[in-house]
Amino acid sequence: MRFEDFKRLPLKRFKEIAFHGWGEPLLHPDLFKMVSYVKSLGIKASVITNGVLLGNKIEQILVSNLDSLAVGIYTLKGKSKILDDVRRLREEAKSRGSRLEIFFDITIFLENLDEIPEIVKAGKEVEVDGIVLHRLFNLHERLKHIGYPSKDEEQKLFENLKLLGKKLNLKVYLPTWKHEIPCRVVRECIYVTWDCRQSPCCFLCELGYFLGRVEEDPFKKHVDFITRQMRNVEVCRNCHW
Repeated sequence: MRFEDFKRLPLKRFKEIAFHGWGEPLLHPDLFKMVSYVKSLGIKASVITNGVLLGNKIEQILVSNLDSLAVGIYTLKGKSKILDDVRRLREEAKSRGSRLEIFFDITIFLENLDEIPEIVKAGKEVEVDGIVLHRLFNLHERLKHIGYPSKDEEQKLFENLKLLGKKLNLKVYLPTWKHEIPCRVVRECIYVTWDCRQSPCCFLCELGYFLGRVEEDPFKKHVDFITRQMRNVEVCRNCHW
């Protein structure tokens, strides 16, 4: 998305602008220019990243006054540099009196169930503010080798993480099994693609479900989707994310 197009979006009508989706935000050459612009409007700005480029972006992150940064980690294998960079970011933020919040964002699937508690402990060691967990959305079922935990397996994990969070004095945010239409994501968010098209959420976007361009009265189209269309969308009916 070009910076000029970004400034044309109805940014002032939102409480937060979250830079993430399908892709790595830190690759965008104007990302922190966008973040600074959002902050100049008095709006919260957040970024989700895989952390690979984090070490090269610490100065820009802090200068931009970003409110929160979530690092997506689903395994500790091969992540030692990212953990070191998160620690460096925390230390530098402290030295400057920055209020930046840092989180680990963990995707849950069968193969990483046993490792998740260790990821939480690693988060405490590098002084993150919290751990956010969400379920895998296996788009188009392309990931044939990925397994979903059973409800019982997931519940056991959640109980252990609640205890671990208390022990470590670390906030752990868990997903819920309660399925709602409209879901919390669609009630509270509008998803915008790089070319300024509007979709109810990032999953429906990948399936080609668009509501036009975001500049064209986005809230009217969004409310119409929630009240008249959403219950007829199979992805929404079956979504457990």
